[in-house]
Amino acid sequence: MAREDNEYLVPSWSNGDVMSITSLTSPLSFEDVAVKMSSFGIPEQVRRNRIRISTTPDLIRDAIRTAQESLSCDHIVTISTADIGEMLELQYHLSGPHRMIISFVLTLPRDRPEAPSISDLLAPAGIYERQIHDLFGIAFPGHPDLKRIILYEDWPENEYPMRKDWKPHVDIPYGAMKTEGG
Repeated sequence: MAREDNEYLVPSWSNGDVMSITSLTSPLSFEDVAVKMSSFGIPEQVRRNRIRISTTPDLIRDAIRTAQESLSCDHIVTISTADIGEMLELQYHLSGPHRMIISFVLTLPRDRPEAPSISDLLAPAGIYERQIHDLFGIAFPGHPDLKRIILYEDWPENEYPMRKDWKPHVDIPYGAMKTEGG
């Protein structure tokens, strides 16, 4: 839509209000992020275009909603996972027209890793959650269809090949064809 002063407006992703194109493409500063996201964790600038915020599973959905509404983070770049020994680290990388990447980091206990699904907030997250569940065993309560996507359907339960402590058992075929005598 165009206004009389020729400033173009686009619908906001969050609530149907409008905001100017210039506000969508203007740079996002560390200070803006620090102010708007301070209730979710302490922001840390790790690169010129990357900000990292460590938060908790119970806050992640609110943090992502706030990033969508207040920072125009309407795109999930990826969700990454790392086995860091006693814990598993889950990172949600979001961006928007400003091209700044905001990463929310969760540290989850290895024995019961769980984080609420965000697939209803950012639909592409659903596929990443399925991959992470397959390979690392992190549960995503609220996911509409957390079934296997990478591993064979007959892959043994509670065996997660991307965890550092995983060792294949010689007597388990892991989805390969079973042969006679072996």
